[in-house]
Parts: sequence; structure tokens; C-alpha cells
Amino acid sequence: MYSSAFISKTCLAFLFLLYFVGMDLLLYFRVQDYDVRPSVNDTRASSYRSPILCDLNPICTVTVKAMTLDHPNHYVLSPLASLVDYLLGISRSWMWLTPNAISVSHVAVALIGARYITRSSLFYRRIGVILFQVRAWLDDLDGHVARMRLNVKGERSDVGSIGYLVDGVCDGLGCIALAVAVFFFLRRNSNHRAGYELLPIRTLSSSSSSLSSHNSVSSTSFWKSPLYNMLMVGLHFSLTSIAWNRYISVYQDLLETDISSTISREDLYDRQTVVFRSSSFWAIALAWKIFNFHAMMDYFLLAIFLDRIWEYVRLAWWQLPTVLFLLILISELHYTYTYVEILSVNESLRSSLYAFPNV
Repeated sequence: MYSSAFISKTCLAFLFLLYFVGMDLLLYFRVQDYDVRPSVNDTRASSYRSPILCDLNPICTVTVKAMTLDHPNHYVLSPLASLVDYLLGISRSWMWLTPNAISVSHVAVALIGARYITRSSLFYRRIGVILFQVRAWLDDLDGHVARMRLNVKGERSDVGSIGYLVDGVCDGLGCIALAVAVFFFLRRNSNHRAGYELLPIRTLSSSSSSLSSHNSVSSTSFWKSPLYNMLMVGLHFSLTSIAWNRYISVYQDLLETDISSTISREDLYDRQTVVFRSSSFWAIALAWKIFNFHAMMDYFLLAIFLDRIWEYVRLAWWQLPTVLFLLILISELHYTYTYVEILSVNESLRSSLYAFPNV
């Protein structure tokens, strides 16, 4: 018989999954009727009638970053940040509270949450997970406040700006705090029932020398130790963040800016819209939505909440990196092909466009 707590968690997880799938479907149909760069004298992009305030509706303003943002951030935390700002008027009235100050504050929350995650009690670790979700919400809030004050509509990355760099550093510090906390937890709870113990070391024969025995134990214990495994998790987080931010940047430049002087603006906008609505771009965006940096953090926090840290750590040995490298390969090929298709004027120019620096 399943316990009532297990049934409740399962039902809650199913409801969230159903909500995320439903929102993805709404977003897909929204994209099919959306001009990412409206044609000259064309008002179709503004014809959408949002049932609620557009700032609170995650599918009202469609952008490259929004399409690749993980489900909890896009459909829960970001609208919640917009709602709080709308009710309290943070971006309009609290001018003393800068986006960078909010970014720094979520580092402090992450450090407190990390302290709870080091505890042996599952209850305290779950409090730590909740605090990291508060950190993620503050991360959404600082971006929302910055965009409102700059009058920028929708999710976009201002690559190269001071705010972008500060936010990236603060996100990195939060990730490091989480990884270090889990390392200390694993080291202190090597015999935990959920499988946090070190993998068994092969018993050496009695005829083996004490020196070879010592070397074998030391070598094996390192490769299966909490330190090694958390380094692997941290490396995967880092590579995922770098790759995800790269493709947000290059696709923003490709689909949301005027990048060509060889074709007319209207023709350029039409080509960008065709790519934005294509099934191939939707598939790549959805894949990054599931496997981006914030999604990996969400999965890790869920593993901590469910007391299944070791199961996640084992995925970081090779399964998750394999998925990441395949996604990078497919994204790079798609971006290169799309870049040429959007900017090409005729067949004679195709070869020269392949040599463009952004490709």
C-alpha cells in the first residue's frame, strides 16, 4: 500500500506536468500566429488579445529566450515575479532597489539554503530546496525589474551589459553554493540508506601487498568519492550554462535584430518569422527548455527534495553530458543552416555567407 504522502506527491507532480504540457501547447499555437519581427505596416503581431495583463501572461510576448526558458521559471516563477512587481510597484516606485541589488540578495538566500542542505535531516534539506526556489524567484524578479525600467518587452538577454554579467556571476555563485553543500552532505552521510555510500571497492586477495592495497583503495575511492562526483556535476552545470547562453545570444541576433543590408527589411522579417514558426526551431527550443542550466538545477533540487541525490549524481557521469553534446551538435548545425537561409540573396552568395564570423 502506498502512503498518503506518496500519493499526494504523485498527484502534485502530475498536476504540474499537466500544466506545463498544456502551457507548451498554448505557446506552440501562439508562435504559429506570431511575427517575431513584424513586417512593415503590419499589425498582426499586436493582434493577440491576452485574457490577463500581458506582463503576467508568459505566452503574450514570444521571444527566443522565453521559448528556451525552463518550465518552472517560464510558467510559474516569472509570472509570479511580474505579479509581485505589479502589486507592489517595485520597478516603478522602489527606485532605491536596483536589479543588481536583487541579484546580490539571491546569493545570500542561496548561502542560507546551502547551509540547510548540508543537514542530515530530510526536513531541513527540503527547507533548503525551498530557499533555492526563492533564490530562483529573486533571479526572475531582478530580470523583470530591469526590463520594466528599460521598457523592454518579453524575456531577453542583454548580452555584454553590466547587469548581464552581475546576474551571471550571482547565478554561478548560487550553483557553487549548492554543489558545495551537497558535497558536504555526501561526505558526512556516506552510509545513508538512499545510496549515498561510496560504491563498493573490490576486496583484494590476502596475498596482495599492503602497498598495492593502499593504492587501489585510494584510487577507487577518489573516482567514486563525493568530491569527484560533485566536480562532475559542477562541470556539467558549467558546460550547460555556457552552451545555453550561447544559443540564446546567437538566435536572438539571428531572429530578433536587423542583421542584413543585402535584402529588404520586410523580406528579412518574413524569413525570420518563417524560421521562428518552423517545427525544427520549436524542437530545438523545447529541448533547451528541458535541458538548460536552470532545468538542471531544478532536477538536482528535486532529487534533493525526494532524497535521491545519488541517482542524479550518477546521471552526470555520462548520460547527461551525452545529451548535452548531442543537443549542442544539432543546435549548431541548425543555426548555421538557418543563418545562411535567412541572409542568402542568391546561390552565388551562399558560399560567402558561410564564412560570416558569427557562423
